[in-house]
Amino acid sequence: MSDSLLGYFNRELEALRGLASEFAERHPKIAGRLRLTKDTVDDPHVARLLEGVAFLGARVQHRLDDEFPELTDALLSVLYPHYLAPLPSVAIVRFAADPGMSGPARLPSGLAIETEPVAGEACQFRTTSPVTLWPVEIETVKLSGMPLPAPPNPAAAQAAACLRIGLRCANPQMTFTQLGLDRLRFFLAGQQAPALLELLLSHTVSIALADDQNDAHPVILPPDTLQAAGFAPEEALFPWPTRSFSGFRLLSEYFTTREKFLFVDFGRLDAKTLVSAGNRMDIFVYLDRMESDLERSLNASSMALGCTPIVNLFEKRCEPIALDQTRIEYRIEPDARRPASMEIWSVERVRESLPGGEFRPWSPFHRLTRTHAPEPTETKIGGYYGIARRDIIGGIGGTDVFLLPHDPAFDPQNEGGAVLSIDALCCNRDLPASLPFGGGRPHLRLVEGAAAVTGLTCLTAPSPTLRLPLLERGAWRLVSHLSLGHLSVVGGEAAAEALREVMRLYDCRESNESRAAIRALLSVTSQFGTARIPGLTGPGARRGGFCRGLDVTLTFDDQLWNTGGLYVLASVLDRFLALHATVNSFVRTRVVLRGRSDTAASWPARAGSQVLL
Repeated sequence: MSDSLLGYFNRELEALRGLASEFAERHPKIAGRLRLTKDTVDDPHVARLLEGVAFLGARVQHRLDDEFPELTDALLSVLYPHYLAPLPSVAIVRFAADPGMSGPARLPSGLAIETEPVAGEACQFRTTSPVTLWPVEIETVKLSGMPLPAPPNPAAAQAAACLRIGLRCANPQMTFTQLGLDRLRFFLAGQQAPALLELLLSHTVSIALADDQNDAHPVILPPDTLQAAGFAPEEALFPWPTRSFSGFRLLSEYFTTREKFLFVDFGRLDAKTLVSAGNRMDIFVYLDRMESDLERSLNASSMALGCTPIVNLFEKRCEPIALDQTRIEYRIEPDARRPASMEIWSVERVRESLPGGEFRPWSPFHRLTRTHAPEPTETKIGGYYGIARRDIIGGIGGTDVFLLPHDPAFDPQNEGGAVLSIDALCCNRDLPASLPFGGGRPHLRLVEGAAAVTGLTCLTAPSPTLRLPLLERGAWRLVSHLSLGHLSVVGGEAAAEALREVMRLYDCRESNESRAAIRALLSVTSQFGTARIPGLTGPGARRGGFCRGLDVTLTFDDQLWNTGGLYVLASVLDRFLALHATVNSFVRTRVVLRGRSDTAASWPARAGSQVLL
């Protein structure tokens, strides 16, 4: 029961007592029989009767003000199902590679990881991206200004600074040529990570691979060798329905954990390692801008290898539900013995158990299609169900999920008696936020060991489980989503406010930092532009040409841009806007700061998720 019901009850009771006082003044004889006076109710039975009526009236008024969530939640479950679920805890972990490896070890996404117990329960996480482990260590990370302590590079004549990343093989007897190193993904750690990300992705003019700064024959690479990571659909933090706009996924991930986008990929390293490379190698990144703060703060711990996000989600077979036809809804319990440590994130499958070990699938009542292909061990559709999520007030907190069986045929002879088996994705409620952090904790372990992994380290504190208040998920939020399909987010007076409203919908933290980031977006303007599409040779050859699209300019507050690390948000908005591109068109985004005309950051033209080279 919601705490907000108390306010409704008090108002209803006050109104009833006021009416009773008026009744006592107008009809003192009848009121005397009820022992009612102008100021008191002397009969305790009458007082309890008034309180009971006030309670019933409060429930009715509460439901009216709640805008009947069964309707809006049903629509949201079809159009934007991600919006009803909690946002589980996320962290960044680093896998330590076995130094005796002679080559890479590829770890798939979805690896199960357990934490040390908290309140007697271990939290269960899983990786969200594949990881390629190399027996390579970061020896040094140093930013230097002029004169550049780097090999000569004709392509970097305009460079004002150089970032040196020193690498070495973990095994002194191994060389990079023997390893065949071709690609590395770095996680940028620490408070200066957003500034370092902006410097690398917006101000790189050239890259050199060399044995050291005195190498007379470095391998020169173009700046596009360095790419942002973490935006691909296969790197999503949460399972994302195909019917939901993937741009909302990026916003949801940004406001959940910004660190998810602090990854960069260095490619084409085999241009050096396959030619001649010893036990150590330096990556020199030539930059057209110098950052004094980074020069003082960067060190070997500012970048890390073998990292990936993990999310507190795991599969669980829930307690069976016997449909006894005595209730209209049944609470789904992941584990009746541990209700305080498990919360349902989504219901994946509902099946009716039949004699002989067979199952008959049940289908969601609110869905886009009525077709269903049963599995080999399944027969025809057994029934339909709805899902309702409600807040738990007090105690363990979080939400409970209820299953509502539906009988579309309204068969009065349906006696029930079915037993339902439910598979769900679950999280550990608010337990991850209680995990200790620092000094090598929380202790982590792979549920299924991998020979190439010698240890796990949590680089960021597990984020708290976030939830939007259910009463605020009502009609107005649904209308906000639906209205965005008819409102342009580029151009016009309402463009910036429309984009800010989109971000507010996904700002579950509602912290001072996130609110400031949203307010920092001052305007959104656009104009038509043209981009070149290169031709292709070989199979599927085509001629090059030109494409017409939109050049979008985002104007940010200059002070917040420099202090708030808003480059990450701007990168997310670049992808978000590009996913709005129409057929045979593109979006090309740039950022300018208030009061300045020069470009602070820019991105290539994109048609959806594809870059127009």
